[in-house]
Amino acid sequence: MYLLRLLLLISLLYNFQSGDTSSVVNDTNKKLIIKKVTTLSPKIEETSGLINFNGRIITHNDSGGEPSLYEIDISSGNVIRTVAISNAVNKDIEDIAQDENYIYLCDIGNNSNKRKDQTIYKISKADYLANNEVVAEIITIKYKEQIDFTKTNKNTNFDAEAVVNINDDLFLFTKNWENLKTSVYKIPKVKGNYTLTKIGSYDINGLITAATYNKNAKTVLLTGYIDFKPFIVELTNFSSNNPLDGKVDKKSIVVSGSIQIEGITINPDGSYYMSAEETSGFSAILYKLSY
Repeated sequence: MYLLRLLLLISLLYNFQSGDTSSVVNDTNKKLIIKKVTTLSPKIEETSGLINFNGRIITHNDSGGEPSLYEIDISSGNVIRTVAISNAVNKDIEDIAQDENYIYLCDIGNNSNKRKDQTIYKISKADYLANNEVVAEIITIKYKEQIDFTKTNKNTNFDAEAVVNINDDLFLFTKNWENLKTSVYKIPKVKGNYTLTKIGSYDINGLITAATYNKNAKTVLLTGYIDFKPFIVELTNFSSNNPLDGKVDKKSIVVSGSIQIEGITINPDGSYYMSAEETSGFSAILYKLSY
């Protein structure tokens, strides 16, 4: 554990740049600008997902945290409102998505390979706005391809941390520890129990940690890392049935703090917020990414 933390710290220091702004130019001559917005409150040091709901920046913690949603003051990084989901249990909540009427809180972490109870909590936005405690509808999922539930230590292809809403469905991207690919599954947004069948896969050579959908540009942006180095992936020109069947553009990025980016959301102006959880030597942080 000490050696792992030392290697992570060395990598972080290697990637650190003076100031709070970094940039990278991709092969389509679009310059990506990444700026530090604010350090985040210790209450959300395990931030693991992010949405922008009409200017309300909402996050959650992953395993071990309360099953709650937290609104962030982007000027200070403080939590300004907490909404508890009374019928939820945070086994490993790893992402959050939204559509016009609902928030989807996704308890889909499975890095031990043994889970059979992945759950998506569907929360009415009207209830969220009106109350500090809400009851969610329940969507449960399992993978048709997973037939072995032997406990492992991050050696599975059935972990997941990234979900997006596209039109009438949710799409889940896996975090494949074993082969470093990502697979995509479609999830109905109606409460019930579902067995998911893989609809696509891509050799991303990394671990996918978050996702968001840009409705105007019809693109999906994924975040991830490999060898302690973060990257983003832009998905474009895909069909309505498979976000991985179009163009896949992966780019390494450099950030000025924690590299453990776990949440991303699109903003109305086309920019993105990204949240990174606390890592050795670095606090949880909110970044802004723009082109």
